[in-house]
Amino acid sequence: MKKIAVLLGGCGKEREISLKSGKATVEAINDLGYEVIEIDVPSNLNDFSKNLEQLKPDVVFNCLHGQLGEDGIIQAILNKLEIPYTHSGVKASEQAMDKWQTFEIFKNYGIPTPDTIKVNLSDNQTPLMELPFVVKPINEGSSIGISVVTSYEQWEELRKNWQFGTECIVQKYLKYREIHVAILNDVALGTIEICPNNTFEFFTYQAKYVVGESTFICPAPISEMETKLANETALRAYRSFNCRGLARVDMLFDGNIFYVLELNTQPGFTGTSLAPQIAKSQGISFNELVNQMIDCARCD
Repeated sequence: MKKIAVLLGGCGKEREISLKSGKATVEAINDLGYEVIEIDVPSNLNDFSKNLEQLKPDVVFNCLHGQLGEDGIIQAILNKLEIPYTHSGVKASEQAMDKWQTFEIFKNYGIPTPDTIKVNLSDNQTPLMELPFVVKPINEGSSIGISVVTSYEQWEELRKNWQFGTECIVQKYLKYREIHVAILNDVALGTIEICPNNTFEFFTYQAKYVVGESTFICPAPISEMETKLANETALRAYRSFNCRGLARVDMLFDGNIFYVLELNTQPGFTGTSLAPQIAKSQGISFNELVNQMIDCARCD
């Protein structure tokens, strides 16, 4: 019987989301008949490594989100221990977590993406971009820290109270339909459209995780040709990072072009999360999705 270690929790800002992903995954693994071990990842990574060496799992199912679990650090540890793990490897994880690197990779591969600049907040400068614009932390997920700025007074206030390091990215604000694509093992599974309530300017943390704040339409109500273009654009993004396993590509659609916002190498993972919803629309149950991810787990 395979022994599967599920990494969850952690000490980052996305701990609560990770706990939900991990608990759902543990239930699925139990249903599949594997031996499962829950590991709430501590801040002391030496202790974490020693624990894994003692447990000797056959596979690690990574349900961590954000820093530590999604930025290549955990992946590097698992590579060193030679324990196969789910989702992408070190380089893809590290690059996709960094929104500035993500923008540069998309531009280098000719993948449509909103105009973006990097700003050093200690320079006391106004971004050279037309209002409104979007301000994002460089290394956070789940829409944490993202703001739509509509005035330079608002920018100054945000700059003074910034809590995510000395730099940020500033991105052109595009008010288009939000379409996401889930990809599993280099195959686009399908689309979902996210429709936040009118009170939201974008798909915020609250819009993502509070029941009733957004409507999800799966598959997205777009034409066959538009669906093909969405899948092709998302696959180009996935391949430009050399991803593997499950990922989700978030895009904005203006009716002609899909603009890629970001690539999530560790997307939310409960039965009602976006990627599992897309998989379900294609006849892949949550348990089967978990099983497929376990089967394709590997090291770099």
